[in-house]
Amino acid sequence: MSMETYTLRVEETETHDGISADVYDGDEVIAASTRVAYDDYGLAATGDDRSPEAATETVTADALSLDVQIERIDGRFEFRLLGDGEELARESVTDEEWELEREE
Repeated sequence: MSMETYTLRVEETETHDGISADVYDGDEVIAASTRVAYDDYGLAATGDDRSPEAATETVTADALSLDVQIERIDGRFEFRLLGDGEELARESVTDEEWELEREE
């Protein structure tokens, strides 16, 4: 296997009901992907004029397998890109930055 460049892109879904995390290879083809729904965590987007900015990180790695994991920690989502089980990249999305609130 040779070194490959990957980009982890974390952004709100088009329907504004969750977050998608996609990993693109050097040819801009999705190599791994996952999604989290806000309501799975009792959250909802607030405000009609929200436009959360996508978070991206680019890495170069020699990996046979890719995986994106999501963890919820203290008011934020942590997205980790793993290559062959080793962390390659991490992006964090906070409730405050993305204007997410607990549903009542």
